[in-house]
Amino acid sequence: MLGAVVDLPGTGGVVLTGRLARTVQPWLADHAVFDTVLVPGTGLVELALRAGDQVGCPVLDELTISAPLVLPTDGGLALRVTVDAADDGGARTLGIWSRADDAADGTDWTRHAEGVLVREAAADPAAADLTEWPPAGAEPVDLDGLYDRLRDQGYGYGPVFQGLRAVWRRGDGDAAEIWAEAALPEVAAADAPRFLLHPALLDAALHANLVDEGADDTPLPFSWRGVTLHAAHAASLRIRISPATGDKLAVTVADGHGNPVATIDQMVVRPVAADALDAAARSQHRHLYEVQWQPVPTPDAVADGWTLVDVDAELPDPAPDTVVVALDPPGTPPAAVHEATARLLGLLRRWLTHPGYAHSTLALLTRDAVGAGDTPVDPASAALWGLVRAAEAEHPGRFVLVDADRVDPDGAGTAHLAAALATGEPEVAVRDGQLLVPRLARLGVDTAVDSPWPVDGTVLITGGLGGLGSLVARHLVTRHGVRRLLLTGRSGAATPGAADLVADLTAAGADVTVAACDVADRDAVAALLADRPLGAVVHAAGTAENALVDALTPDQLHRVLRPKVDAAWHLHDLTRDHDLTAFVLFSSSAGWAAGAGQGNYAAANLFLDALAQRRRADGLPATSLAFGLWATGTGMGGHLDETDLHRMRRLGMPAMSTDEGLALFDAAVTAGRATVVPVRVDLEALRRRTDALPAVLRGLVRTPARPTASATGATAGGPPLAQRLAGLSDADRETVLLDLVRTHAAAVLGFPGPASVEPGRAFKDLGFDSLAAVEFRNVLSTVTGLRLPATLVFDHPEPTALARALKAELVVPDADPAGAVLADLDRLEKALAEVPGDEYARLTARLEAVLRGWQDRAGRPDDDTPHDYESATDEELFDVLENELGIS
Repeated sequence: MLGAVVDLPGTGGVVLTGRLARTVQPWLADHAVFDTVLVPGTGLVELALRAGDQVGCPVLDELTISAPLVLPTDGGLALRVTVDAADDGGARTLGIWSRADDAADGTDWTRHAEGVLVREAAADPAAADLTEWPPAGAEPVDLDGLYDRLRDQGYGYGPVFQGLRAVWRRGDGDAAEIWAEAALPEVAAADAPRFLLHPALLDAALHANLVDEGADDTPLPFSWRGVTLHAAHAASLRIRISPATGDKLAVTVADGHGNPVATIDQMVVRPVAADALDAAARSQHRHLYEVQWQPVPTPDAVADGWTLVDVDAELPDPAPDTVVVALDPPGTPPAAVHEATARLLGLLRRWLTHPGYAHSTLALLTRDAVGAGDTPVDPASAALWGLVRAAEAEHPGRFVLVDADRVDPDGAGTAHLAAALATGEPEVAVRDGQLLVPRLARLGVDTAVDSPWPVDGTVLITGGLGGLGSLVARHLVTRHGVRRLLLTGRSGAATPGAADLVADLTAAGADVTVAACDVADRDAVAALLADRPLGAVVHAAGTAENALVDALTPDQLHRVLRPKVDAAWHLHDLTRDHDLTAFVLFSSSAGWAAGAGQGNYAAANLFLDALAQRRRADGLPATSLAFGLWATGTGMGGHLDETDLHRMRRLGMPAMSTDEGLALFDAAVTAGRATVVPVRVDLEALRRRTDALPAVLRGLVRTPARPTASATGATAGGPPLAQRLAGLSDADRETVLLDLVRTHAAAVLGFPGPASVEPGRAFKDLGFDSLAAVEFRNVLSTVTGLRLPATLVFDHPEPTALARALKAELVVPDADPAGAVLADLDRLEKALAEVPGDEYARLTARLEAVLRGWQDRAGRPDDDTPHDYESATDEELFDVLENELGIS
């Protein structure tokens, strides 16, 4: 479990590193308590003893477990064992730490145990001799059904941990002594030499202390004192467990022949609660995030001016550098949301399709659109941010969102707006003069509450007959014991698969009612809820109609808003007098990042996030789950093909499995937040991205401090591409740019490499769609430093044409033609040095002919026609010679 060892210079301390994961140590998955896989206490003892051997302190004087070491479902944990310098008596303090192995830079480590290592033990190895076996006077204990009973107590021991073979007891009650035999199963026995004392073997032997029937708690080891190892690598054990002082136990460990293996002076066990392990699992869940608004410094130099334009006005001509549009609070949803987003969409489309504004910045100024600080958030204004975020994802650098305390860009708020624009951030909130920016961060603080799902009350699930809604319906019944469900869909019982779903839920003990209801229709929702009190609501209904913002139509906007915005508002308003324990909204991470092509969907989901925040502020239950993509083939992700899934993986937000999504659903609902972002984030993929990261993801990874060479010959942070091209010949420039185009096209399309992109084949035939074209344009804009049009692959429909177009933009005509020729001559001189001697005569004749031609042109500037000596006839060559020599 541990690998590298690092000495800490100047301190005398040592750090041992390792990694834990179910794929690396699959045997750990066999140690579950209340369905939570965690490293056993014996595993922490093994880590501590390993560290002690490394520093010459082989005795574990004490070890106390402070937090369960929960193993994530996927991915792994980075492991650190720290050992401080020795004190005056030679003792060293020890700590065992972990964090997700793909944790964001700067993420805190969790300490799971602390202890002390010493050089010598007071234990006598002879006291661990158990050669007399079985002990005299001990009575055998029946182990039939033991692991079934333990499962009922919450222990989920798999085969590797079911190693207890026999148990004997002598005496009664608290004074009883216990002897036991344990062995590693064949599948794990080969691993024994890799451990000082295999954690699964010692843990299985200690199960002898759990054989009493009728136990109503679930004890686990909590602390250890005086652990001395006498021999290593045992594959079978004999142990004796005897009472020590108080609630402490003494443990003697021998090998299968009775020879001493270890002495444990004291071991303390404590009951563990399921809620505590659930909380630990949630606090360490690697895919549970929240959006934090973090302060940034106020720039010394600020923007010195802008043009203020009304949202419905025509854009001024000529185009100013910065245009500011103040968006007034839309009013009461849902009608106001439809009107305000449609007006904003009109502005965005005019902006994006106006050729004169390609190099200008549009700043949208809002009030109370985001939950930064204590200001109550306005859900209708939040929807506007979603639409602009999608436009920014499609056209990086052309938009800025500013949410201020007051919307008066031509009044007292001028200074704050100028400071926000000068930060270079695409999204800024101004609160009491402080500038705040959004950053996604892991939920590192456990604020868990009890499960909110009512056992007797009715749970309404909109969209509950298909997609994610049906998955949640099954989950609530089988996992949380919900017994009354009201499932809605526009087609009701006629929804494909509805009959099978209802049959399964009924067989599981649920009373299911199916209703055909358009939840975007207020009257229909009111009729649905009449005389039907609810205990909880899950709003999972929704639809998607993807389109780039500059092509998005008002009809597409309204069709996507209705089942999200209208329905959520009606449910919110019409359930005020219901005694709800949960009001859960299925939102989407598209509202925060990766929203390209989903402007309408992003707007709708940011409305849900803000509605949850407003409800919480009003004392009503609410949780909005801004889920990432589910790999279910249903719901919003059902229309995605492998190209789309590849795109999400490359952007660092891959799809999550159904099991993982449901586990995140449970963790998020009980996390105590209004808005939670359950999403898989691949930090290595984020680090590899060649385009600009969305603002909200920038806190998860650090950008490289120095340039990194790429396969294209470009370097991030190095000299501009145009500067590097300047020193090349024209042919070499085209080669470099074509390679750049093909390399990034292959990456966007998921091809193995640039060789898969034929230079003369049309981009559309290679597989480019509108989203791929946008991503490709954005990557090339970053690499080249050019602001390229969204129609790039349509204006230049194949790689060769695009490479030539880029060359025309990047290569400035040489103002020093003589200097360029001299550079070519330098390269020619180097090339000549490599030519074999037998080619001397032929090349000399050619060079002399070129020189004569140059002299001829220089002497006769009116005659710009060069001599073609290679194809000239003998008569023509004699004519040239006569002219050069002055012969008439």
